[in-house]
Amino acid sequence: MTERIFSAVHDCLDWARALDPPLAPDPDALLFVLTAHLDAGSPDPADWSVSDVDDIARTVQHWTGLAGDLRPAWLVWCDFLVDTGQLVCAESPRRLRAAIAAADLESDRPAPRRDPVEEGALPLLHRLGAGEDGEPEPLRPVLRARPGDLDAAARSCTVLADAARLTVWADHGLRLDPDREDDALTPADTDRAADALDLDPARVRELFAIARDAGLLRTTCTRVLPGPTARAWADGEPGAVADAWAGALLAMTRLRGMTAFLVLTDLFVCGDLRTPAEVVDAYGPAVVPGDRDDDPEQEVRCVLETLAELGAVAREGHGYRTTPLGDHFMVGRLRHSGAHVPLAPTVGAMSADEALALLEEGRPVDTDGLLERWTAARDTATAARQLWEAGAAPEAWRRRARVAAHLSLLEADVFPMLSLYTHHPVLGGWARRLLGAAPEPPTSHQAAWAVLDDYALLLDAGLPLPAGDGERYAPHADGFVRAVWLTGHPVADAVLARCAEGALGPEVAGAARSVLEHELVGQQVDAG
Repeated sequence: MTERIFSAVHDCLDWARALDPPLAPDPDALLFVLTAHLDAGSPDPADWSVSDVDDIARTVQHWTGLAGDLRPAWLVWCDFLVDTGQLVCAESPRRLRAAIAAADLESDRPAPRRDPVEEGALPLLHRLGAGEDGEPEPLRPVLRARPGDLDAAARSCTVLADAARLTVWADHGLRLDPDREDDALTPADTDRAADALDLDPARVRELFAIARDAGLLRTTCTRVLPGPTARAWADGEPGAVADAWAGALLAMTRLRGMTAFLVLTDLFVCGDLRTPAEVVDAYGPAVVPGDRDDDPEQEVRCVLETLAELGAVAREGHGYRTTPLGDHFMVGRLRHSGAHVPLAPTVGAMSADEALALLEEGRPVDTDGLLERWTAARDTATAARQLWEAGAAPEAWRRRARVAAHLSLLEADVFPMLSLYTHHPVLGGWARRLLGAAPEPPTSHQAAWAVLDDYALLLDAGLPLPAGDGERYAPHADGFVRAVWLTGHPVADAVLARCAEGALGPEVAGAARSVLEHELVGQQVDAG
């Protein structure tokens, strides 16, 4: 990042020298401002908001140069970002420049009082590693959606569609209202846009702010220009429509404060259905700004309904879950803030190993029906073979159980593939089961391995071995125990120990103790 700051300062100085008349901002002042901006947690030298200005102004007591040199350099930096279209945040250039011009660079001011909603956000901020003392917990991998699917979903958002219509209407360029401090179209242009688009003038003003946040329009201090997202959208760049939707989401909600962001963040991190009551429990009543007499659960429900109308969440029964569009918004925001969000490949692009890994580590919203979707996206016989082979590692008993259950439900004929694996040391027992072979005593390596997989799942869940197996294995106790001992299965020793304690009845217990005693004697001989 240090190299990036030096490069940004160099570019700004080159730009300033090329002006007519040229400007000569203090390089040290620029370095100080951008370094302080980085130290305050900004991920990008070009990402500035009014709140950033207030934060940096409090660090001026550490500035060792002339105080009079700092503000002019800071203003030049702002003008450079606006003129070159590099300002990352959708902040109004007018408001940003005014904030820099008015920032108190002389007195040592205390930090502002924390907003009550921010208090409610602290548990989540700490979990994401964004709090003052936060230790980030690893986020679960998120299933990546295809850009085309995201774009199609974003196009169905009527609010974004209206903002795009306004963008097309304003494509020739307009002037900002010179009589206002914020970014707004002139009254005449507002009325003309309302007539052309058959909208109320008040709605045009809202859509103008949404189009700015979406990157469809950008503003300087005097003009309205096409934004970078508008060009990408017009060029058919995959994901451009979804990016516009994500940029404008919070503005489209028309909700004040952080509540919409916090609610969506909770659903994203949880990755499962959440009721309004569960969201309130996660944050506390402070998640909703306003009168403490208000019902926070009902307020959160209203926020969720708004997000559902925009396509960020989906209703299922009494709960809500994030959609791929909602995930797209959250991934962008969290990554921009510096959080690490692991992304799994799309269903069509992921390997069998990646699909099974996501099943083990992913969020329920991504894993529900994943194997069915993964199989449907490719030739069934090939998919079945790839899934089957992805469970061949000795310690992958959970995978083998999942894949076997999945293959048993397929309508396609997987018998020819399974018949090739009946003698496989790890997969053979499962293949014989799926082929419908007659039950056999678990005295062969393959049969014993499949039984040990079953027992491994029970041990993982903290459950006892099934006592009924003891009656079936009693006539073959010696052969069963010896097969278990010879498999080399990761849980073979643990199972033999339980068998020796009588978990599968006296016959199996005696055989297990005999094998363990024999093994102990062999170890003593080797040691001697």
